[in-house]
Amino acid sequence: MKSYGTRELVSALNELGYSKGKQIASRHIKYFPPTNPPKGIVPFILVIQNRTQFDPHWQRTYIKQIKQHGFTKEQIEACF
Repeated sequence: MKSYGTRELVSALNELGYSKGKQIASRHIKYFPPTNPPKGIVPFILVIQNRTQFDPHWQRTYIKQIKQHGFTKEQIEACF
């Protein structure tokens, strides 16, 4: 998968049906999935704002969190 920043991640989350929550810190915004995740999974994703490119660790972390909310790798890659 190609590298991406905040703009691409937010666009992909919107395409997958995530809804934007309130901004809880100066650079973090919560995004909530369209359906409730299984018990034990964090029910939101914190997105760091104003990043032109995330480092590989954060890229893998965001993909893993989206997968935990019930999306397949193919669905995620189609949005990027």
